[in-house]
Amino acid sequence: MVVGLVGYCETPRGLRSLTTVWAAHLSEEVRRRFYKNWYRSKKKAFTKYSKKLAQTKGGSMERELKRMIKYCSVIRVIAHTQIRKLNLRQKKAHIM
Repeated sequence: MVVGLVGYCETPRGLRSLTTVWAAHLSEEVRRRFYKNWYRSKKKAFTKYSKKLAQTKGGSMERELKRMIKYCSVIRVIAHTQIRKLNLRQKKAHIM
């Protein structure tokens, strides 16, 4: 599952990330990856980001995507596994 995009610009020293755009809704298994201890946390990862996207009705996301297309020489996808479909003990998704 694709959850985001990262845009990179070429510099004399190599690639530099310009911006990152995340999906409006991230599943629980992805948000688990950003915490060391999920059950003790307040589970607030990406709530402010998704709230900002909802207020601007995706306008900020569109602006960042246009900026990526204009300036970036490399655009990479942030993807994750659907670990819950494997019925394992692990619940954190692997992010690639």
